[in-house]
Amino acid sequence: MMTVNGQRLQAHLEALADIARTPDGICRLSYSDSFWKSNAYVAQLMREAGMSVTTNPVGNVVGTYPGRSPTKITIGSHIDSVVNGGIFDGCLGVLAGIEAVHTLSEKGIVPEHSIDVVSFAEEEGIVITGLIGSRAYCGLPPTEPVLEKMGEFGFTLQDLAEAKYTGDIDYSLELHIEQGGVLESQKKDIGVVRSIIALRRYIVEFAGVANHAGTTPMTLRNDALVKAARFIMRVRQVVMETDPHMVGTVGHLEVQPNAMNVVPGRVALTLELRGLREDLLESVYQMLMEEFRKDIVSCRLTMEQPCFHMSETVQQSVRNAAQKLGLAAMTMDSGAGHDSMSLSQVTRVGMIFVPSVKGISHSKEEFTTWDDVTNGNGANVLLHALCDIDRLETPGR
Repeated sequence: MMTVNGQRLQAHLEALADIARTPDGICRLSYSDSFWKSNAYVAQLMREAGMSVTTNPVGNVVGTYPGRSPTKITIGSHIDSVVNGGIFDGCLGVLAGIEAVHTLSEKGIVPEHSIDVVSFAEEEGIVITGLIGSRAYCGLPPTEPVLEKMGEFGFTLQDLAEAKYTGDIDYSLELHIEQGGVLESQKKDIGVVRSIIALRRYIVEFAGVANHAGTTPMTLRNDALVKAARFIMRVRQVVMETDPHMVGTVGHLEVQPNAMNVVPGRVALTLELRGLREDLLESVYQMLMEEFRKDIVSCRLTMEQPCFHMSETVQQSVRNAAQKLGLAAMTMDSGAGHDSMSLSQVTRVGMIFVPSVKGISHSKEEFTTWDDVTNGNGANVLLHALCDIDRLETPGR
């Protein structure tokens, strides 16, 4: 059975990590020196794997392996990191894609489709906003605020236009670490991603009366933080009662005047809701607003993202690959955003997850075992899913 060179892939992952390694983890922010150096290394690996390479000012690196047809299968992820991140987030998908093509090239296999392996820029959104590279590749226009911020970095609409793929894409695949603990807890080797869940973010404000903490009796206080605390506890209860696939998070608070000897007079907090069903997200939101209508003085929606569904066809190819390799797979949903959200708007998309040890990611403690990454699991599932998809009849042909 055809397999990737696991030792080579591991060496490439470690070498890429060394370019951006700090004592506190990996720091490869988009458009930093370490980002451009890493891009050059990725381009070198693509050429060694038998691909032609194109780059663009947006920061994408595209390696193309020609097939019998110019119609493409895209394999892609990102190499930019959060501050103090790990070595696998995004990088695994890019380098495993290169390794899959390298394996085909070494064996002299010419696929039916041409294959684009893409390293997308600014997926994390630390510098400008998330998914810049994959949205540009897919020809998805930026919003005016995003375009304005890109202009501050010298990017133009022409730069975005140059980053768009050429020709037609039939399918897209992305291998990624799970960044959660489900696969490990369920003792599964592979996650077959069904969807990337919907997301809504709000800023909610509570008002009270700031007053002297020593002279104001408990019975006479109008404490904004107490109101916010009740709200936070209720978020947890309502979400858990509504849908097992939904999560709700209050991750940031601003307390005014934020002094130890003053009763809080105002609190602003972030509310984030994620779930498969957008109608239930709305239901939870309305329930909370109604219950706390006397306490909340304002609530503003700051972000709304729909649910993105993976292709049933590509999901089945991933299952076929896992079964062929004797691996235990499960269908699951992604609670995090990925470049595949952009690709899903222009083609049929699938994602493959491998376990994250202790569910940790966005941390220097992020780890996925090398067996799960290279020596028979993730990278080989990607390779065989790619081959399975390549044999499918092209839609519309």
